[in-house]
Amino acid sequence: MLGLWTASWLFALLLGGLLWVGDLALQWPVLLVPALWAVVALRPRRGARPPDAWDPIPPSNRTDTVERPAVPPRRRDPWR
Repeated sequence: MLGLWTASWLFALLLGGLLWVGDLALQWPVLLVPALWAVVALRPRRGARPPDAWDPIPPSNRTDTVERPAVPPRRRDPWR
């Protein structure tokens, strides 16, 4: 639905801009962009699942709980 909402606003804003400063008879192909956007937004999805059918996150299998230090230890400067 967000894609259709965006396409409709894009169409309205482009149409308003064309009527305000443009030439609708010459620049009408610009309005095909939001029309194609709406067609893509309305196309049927393959294998779409409802939002409540998401798979649960599996538990972690990690056994190493000790993290490496964020800053490596300082090496001795060979020039000192």
